Amino acid sequence: MRLRNFTAIVALLGTLGTAHATDTSTLLRELVQENPALAASNREAEAAQADLWAARGSRLPQLRIEGSASTLEETLRVNGVPGSLTGTREPLGATAVVEQALFTSGRIGGSVGVARAQARGAKLSVDQARQDLLVQGAAAIADVVRDRSVLAERRRNEETVGSRLAESVARRKAGLATNTDVQQSEARLAQAEAERIAAQGALLRSEAAFLRLFDKRPTDDLLLPTSPAAMPDNLQVALDQALANNPDLGVSEQQAEAARQGVKQARGAYLPQVSLNASAGYIDNERFGIDLGQAEQYTLSVQGSWALFDGGSSFARTRAAKRRRDAATSGLEQARRLVREQTIGAWTNMLASRSAVRAREAQAVAAASAAEGVSAEFRSGRRTRLDVLDADRERTNADVALIAARRDLAVAEYSLLRAMGQL
Repeated sequence: MRLRNFTAIVALLGTLGTAHATDTSTLLRELVQENPALAASNREAEAAQADLWAARGSRLPQLRIEGSASTLEETLRVNGVPGSLTGTREPLGATAVVEQALFTSGRIGGSVGVARAQARGAKLSVDQARQDLLVQGAAAIADVVRDRSVLAERRRNEETVGSRLAESVARRKAGLATNTDVQQSEARLAQAEAERIAAQGALLRSEAAFLRLFDKRPTDDLLLPTSPAAMPDNLQVALDQALANNPDLGVSEQQAEAARQGVKQARGAYLPQVSLNASAGYIDNERFGIDLGQAEQYTLSVQGSWALFDGGSSFARTRAAKRRRDAATSGLEQARRLVREQTIGAWTNMLASRSAVRAREAQAVAAASAAEGVSAEFRSGRRTRLDVLDADRERTNADVALIAARRDLAVAEYSLLRAMGQL
């Protein structure tokens, strides 16, 4: 009977990766769509894109209109002429000014380059947060599935040991067992109860983590998540994809690019600046009540400036920008090494998890068969009650280890895809 129960468990675990993959995908998709932290990252990316548009605007003509309206009281006195002439006037004027930067020594280009790199980095940060969230979501789902299965196994084990105790008590009354047999069964039942209580606590913690992440309780038919993409054929393929697509490395690359453009921006601030200026003005001209007509003025000029000395602040800012560039370059190399290390670790962990699943499956089948054999041998008098209890415990531990190994494999696959930037 126990072997049939175990076979059913193995069959169920074998379907966890395929039976309801769409449902798991829906859960993860909802997580990405509704997570507030990811929504905040999206808003930051939109803000960075707006900063890029603002930086690009510095290259375009700048148009402004200035106007004035005032009231003036004037008094005119002429030397040698007695008296004075007093009048009040209300002049009106308007001027339109257009400015176009012609040459900025790379200052505007550097500013646009910084903003562009920051916008790209912000988009990669969103992808970074999204992929991290998917790994967290997959792990939360897998933890709940594992802990539910472990709790079910612990409960079945408790029932089995309870039946062993009842059988030992009956055999003692019939004179076929000793008090030691009963006490051994009682000790194993207490241990099974403690393990069941611990499994209940683990499940409550897993469900609490699921609730925090998904903002809802897990459904009863929750199943292990399946890999959303194919696993790489070998480690080199995984490394190549990671170095090309990992968002952590992409963010570091954009930070390094922004630092390089920042040097260009800082250097351009103390080099020559040339701009083209054009203006058109109008003023309503009236003096002492006499309409003198309207005055119009048009100007077109090329202006240049060069800050020759500003106390050394421009040179200091350039040196600071260069140091930040050097730091970002070093950070990029460190990120590249870290991604390589993470990918190798994730690949190794995935292979180890696959091997562990195969080994645990063999162990579970062997332990179940052994438990049935020991139980039959006990009934024929060739085994002791302790042998039966030990076999039951080994079978339960093998089942629990198989459940945990399948969970670890599911999370390992997601972790490898995350390192490769493929989620």
